[in-house]
Amino acid sequence: MKIFYNAKFWHKATFDNDIKAILTDNGKILKLLTALPENTRDYELIDLRGNYVYPGFIDTHTHSFEGGLYSLMIDLGGAKTLQDVFDLIAEGSKDKGKFVFAWNFDEQKIAEGRFPTRAELNAVVRAKNLVLRRVDGHSCIINSFACYNILSLLGKPHCDEEIFKGFDNDRAVHWFHNNIASNLILKAYHAASQIALKGGFTTIHTMVGDANRSIGHYSLIQENLDDFGVDYVLYPQSFNIEAALEVGAKRIGGCILADGALGSFTAALYEPYNGRPIRGNLYQTDSYWYDFITRAHQHNLQVGVHCIGDKAITQINSVYMALANSDFKDLRHQLIHCELTDDALINHIKASGAVPVMQPMFDKLWGGDNGFYAQVLGHERAQSMNRFATMLSRGIKITGSSDWYITELDIVKSLDAAMNHHNPAEALTAAQAIDIYTKNAAWLSHDEKIKGQLLPGLLADFTVLNYDLGKPGADKRVLATIKEGALLYEDL
Repeated sequence: MKIFYNAKFWHKATFDNDIKAILTDNGKILKLLTALPENTRDYELIDLRGNYVYPGFIDTHTHSFEGGLYSLMIDLGGAKTLQDVFDLIAEGSKDKGKFVFAWNFDEQKIAEGRFPTRAELNAVVRAKNLVLRRVDGHSCIINSFACYNILSLLGKPHCDEEIFKGFDNDRAVHWFHNNIASNLILKAYHAASQIALKGGFTTIHTMVGDANRSIGHYSLIQENLDDFGVDYVLYPQSFNIEAALEVGAKRIGGCILADGALGSFTAALYEPYNGRPIRGNLYQTDSYWYDFITRAHQHNLQVGVHCIGDKAITQINSVYMALANSDFKDLRHQLIHCELTDDALINHIKASGAVPVMQPMFDKLWGGDNGFYAQVLGHERAQSMNRFATMLSRGIKITGSSDWYITELDIVKSLDAAMNHHNPAEALTAAQAIDIYTKNAAWLSHDEKIKGQLLPGLLADFTVLNYDLGKPGADKRVLATIKEGALLYEDL
C-alpha cells in the first residue's frame, strides 16, 4: 500500500485542508486520510513536497497517433520563411525512411504568405513520399513522388490541385498513415503516451481510422492497451458501423467530418466569411447523417462528429435532437469542437442533450479583437466562438480537450486558456476548468464511477501541479503524473 502525503488535495471543488494524505492499494484510492498512521512501516510513503494534487486530467479529443508520429518527424512551427521550411524538411527527411511528415505549417506565419509549390517540395525531397500538413490538419500538399503513388486512391489521372482540401486532404493523409509499419505505429503511441504524462494527463481519448470506411490499426492498439502509460479511450474514426461493432467498440467517430475548418474556409457557416462570398461546406447531406447516426444509436454506439461552423453544428445536433425525442438512450453523443454558437443554437444543444467537446486553446491562439476568428468571421460573430461559460450556465456538460496535435497536449496551458478567455463572459472559474478536464471528461466516456475525482474506490489517478489553479502565479508546471498509484512522470 502507498500513502501520498504532504500536499493539498482537490476534493469536492476545493482544496480540502482536512485531507492530509491519500491511501492507495492495487491502483485504487482506499481512503482519504485526515492524518498519517502512527506506524507507517508497512506503507510506501510518497512525499509530494507541499504541492497541489488534482484528479488525473483527461483530454477528451486528441489525434494521438498523429501527435506521437509527428513528434518523431518534422515540426514546421518555428519556420518564418519558405526557405526555413525547405531547410527543416531537407535536414529532417534524411533519416525518416520512405514516408516523411512535415506538420504544424501555417502560411500566415510565413513571410511569403503561401504554401510551397509541389515543384519546390520536389526539389527538396524527390524519391520519398512527403506530405506537408497545415496547422489545422484540413489542408496539405504532397510531392510528386507521393502523387504518383496515390492517384488511384484519389480517382484522378494526375494531381490537379497543388493544395488538397476536404476529402482529397483526408484521403492523401490517411494513405500515408495506412502505409507505415506496425512497429512505427506502436512507437508513435508510446511517444504520445509519454507526451501526455509530461503534459499532466492520465487518460486521453484518441481517434483511429481514416474518417471514411477503415478503422485502421484499431485492433493493434486495442491489443496493446496495457503497454501504454496512459489510458487510451479509442474511437473507430470511421463510418463503418459493422467494423466498430466487430471489434467491440462502444463509440464511433471522433473526427468524421460534418464540415472542415475556418483556416481552410471549409467550416460550414450560415453567413459568409468576412470579406469572402463563401460559406464553407457541409460534407454530407442531412439524410446521410440521419441514417448513419440513427444506425449507430440503435446499436448503442456513442457518436462523435466534428462540427465547427454553426450550420454544421445545427445539422448534427438536429439528428441528436430527433433521437432524444424518439428513442432516448444515455449514450452522450458528442459535438466535437462546437465552436460557433449563438444563443438559439446553445438552447438547441441543451434540448438535445448533446455534449460539446471543446478546446480552450483555440481561443487562446485565435481569439481576441485582432485574432484569427475576428479576421475570418468579423468581430461580432467572433464573440460567439467557444462559449464555455454560457454553455455551462445553461446546464450543458461540456468537456475539455486539446485536439492535439493541433494544439499542445499540456494541461497547464489548457486550464489557463479556459480561465482567461478573450471574451470575459466566457471565461471559466478554476473549479469549472478543472471539472471539464476531470469529472465531466470521465462522465463523457461513462467512466464516472472509476475516475475523475479523488474519492475512495476510484482509480488512484493524480496530477500534481506546483500551484493552486485559483490563485495567480508565474511559474506553473506539471510536477508529477500518477497513474493507478504509479509515479509515471516526475519533475518534483
